[in-house]
Amino acid sequence: MSGVRRRFVISHVGRDRPWAEWIAARLADAGETDTLDVQLVSWRWDTGVPLVTALEQAMFEAENGVDRIVVVFSEALLEAHAYVAEQRGELRPDLALLGKVVPVRVEAVRLPEPWSGASGPALHDTPPIEAADRLVTAVLGGVAASRAAGRLARTETGGPALVAPRPRLPGHRPDHWNAPARDDVFVGRDESLIALRTALSNGGRVAVEGRYGMGGVGKTRLALEYVHRFGSDYDLVWWIPADRPVLIGDQFAALAVRLGLVGPETDTGTAATVARTYLRRHANWLIVFDNAESSEALTPWLPGGDGHTIVTSRTSGWAAVAARLEVDLLSRAESILLLRRRDPTLTVVEAGRLAAVLGDLPLSVVLAVGFLAETGTRAEDYLTELAQHVTDVLDEHRSVNYPHALAGAIATATSWLATRDPVALAVARVCAFLAPAPIPVGMLGLLDPDLPEPVDRRRGVHPLAALEGISDGTALLQRAIGRLQRLGIVQVERASRFGVRVGDPLNGSNGVVSLHRLVAAIFRDQLGLRGQPDSERQDAVRAHVDALIAAADPGDPADPDRWASWTLLLPHVYAAEPTMSDSAPLRATAVSAARLLLARGDVRSARDLADQLHRRWLDRLGPDSEDTLRAARCLAQTMRTLGRFDAAQELDADLLKRRREKLGDDHTDSLAAAADLADDAYALGDVRMARALDEDVLARRQRVFGESHPDALNSALRLARDLAALGDAKRAAELRRWVEDRDVS
Repeated sequence: MSGVRRRFVISHVGRDRPWAEWIAARLADAGETDTLDVQLVSWRWDTGVPLVTALEQAMFEAENGVDRIVVVFSEALLEAHAYVAEQRGELRPDLALLGKVVPVRVEAVRLPEPWSGASGPALHDTPPIEAADRLVTAVLGGVAASRAAGRLARTETGGPALVAPRPRLPGHRPDHWNAPARDDVFVGRDESLIALRTALSNGGRVAVEGRYGMGGVGKTRLALEYVHRFGSDYDLVWWIPADRPVLIGDQFAALAVRLGLVGPETDTGTAATVARTYLRRHANWLIVFDNAESSEALTPWLPGGDGHTIVTSRTSGWAAVAARLEVDLLSRAESILLLRRRDPTLTVVEAGRLAAVLGDLPLSVVLAVGFLAETGTRAEDYLTELAQHVTDVLDEHRSVNYPHALAGAIATATSWLATRDPVALAVARVCAFLAPAPIPVGMLGLLDPDLPEPVDRRRGVHPLAALEGISDGTALLQRAIGRLQRLGIVQVERASRFGVRVGDPLNGSNGVVSLHRLVAAIFRDQLGLRGQPDSERQDAVRAHVDALIAAADPGDPADPDRWASWTLLLPHVYAAEPTMSDSAPLRATAVSAARLLLARGDVRSARDLADQLHRRWLDRLGPDSEDTLRAARCLAQTMRTLGRFDAAQELDADLLKRRREKLGDDHTDSLAAAADLADDAYALGDVRMARALDEDVLARRQRVFGESHPDALNSALRLARDLAALGDAKRAAELRRWVEDRDVS
């Protein structure tokens, strides 16, 4: 048939686009490229057009007819087919159409009428080479499959393909992968998924934004669905929470460790550079920056190279660095389908009324379907209660920066939990004051709340009273989290993906929880506004969260074995706003966080955090507060590392004065401050001052701790440095030999 062009249409719903691309590529690999036309057609079921009508339209629009129509059958297509059939009734195709359709099952589904009698292959759970052979045999015939067997085998085992880029068989995860798990509440978004795929293929970078800056429209879920649907086409998929730019470097560093390019002890700056260099030199990768704040903050981190980048953001202004894709509300059909998926007893009319009241906002719909399924509430009753809670929200006269229907949906769930599961409600409140980042379940159960007296004046109870005894075991906590997950309030991932040591409360072996930032904001507002007369309940929850973060402190920030734990805790340290906290343990953890950033080589981030802590505590706590002094020393260390020796000297001189006045000349902290000041003097060229300080510190450390103490030996080496710089090489050499002898012994 050389010279005769054969035309094929592949019909699919948007979520099955990866399968449609794979089918098209395999047909192209099996046929002669100049005699084969393949067209991908996405069925817009949400417009109410039946599948039969869409296929007939595809046949009508094709020039010179169509040889075969491949229909990709999956659970998503059958769900859409059932919805449209209920709305419009069943349509039967004519024999001409029926004879051209080849049904291809990519999931374990039964073919519905009128396609049940059509012959077609099942490709799910099938090895790539066998799947390709089944497909080509069914569509092009056995002779074509035999003739193309060698080419198909090379293509599916990494050989050169005849189309580019070559899609891989869907469903296979790349070796380098850290994307979060997805849930079952994604529905529709067919055109958005295809638009995202097309834009990435054309330009490599796409910014997914909410239309008009809306939150809760499903930006992250769209990106996550793309990752799971198209992930098999990539060699590397890396998900980076980007709401705090200061922590992005850690995510790239983790990638370098995962790739085996550096060890876990490598500083952040070096490891992140190595990872980005790798991306620049390789292709076929996907990086997702989730919830980025601004293009200005993220642009320095955007990787170059022949890969794909997705940015999700609540803000606009991405046009200069990426193609923009706006995500809108769900269509009414998508909202109805999602509601009825979770509660099949809902009629189309009931689901439509719910969707209208919820404004088709995906986050509100998810909460509604969770509540209906978990509580067994009738749709009519839910609508009544929802309307009342929306009215209550409006009557409180607060500045509400989120949709009223969303606030009403959460208030409805909160009211139900208050009487049916107060433990789950208290856990949700705790999560709301942590960062919108993964929260290890083990961390939530570290401590019981401190319940000295009632805080809620209206009810006479502490807002976390139900958590008394929560630290005694995980069963109560796991039940509460399971309830919140079923209600759609939290997302839960059961497997740890953080590489933290077993036994560490941050390990995540019991699962990790995350809460959408809008949901968290509403839970916080329910407890009063910070700084207002009704803020006692919010302050009480904050105090418990501060204690949890401090209790999860991984320890020595200079120990590389603890860095993975610190990386997981850092977002929550920032979210706790330690500059405003009354918790001394949290303030100590915050200083350790700055020291961690310094130890990992992220000096500027360490400087920024230490400076913020020092300035605020200087005003709030005073210059002699232990927390202020710790922050001052950390800030001086960052200044010294950055070469700002004059600024470091000013800080260290004041620190030494206050340490000696408070603790005496021989205290460990006083001696450390003197040693730091000596380093500043040496760096500024005042070697005589450095020598005087180091001689005094050495003498005191030897007297207090002993000659062989590590601090004393360190002081001896510093003094040797000073002596050598002053020309006393003989004594400097003697000191070094003396230290070597003590080290050996």
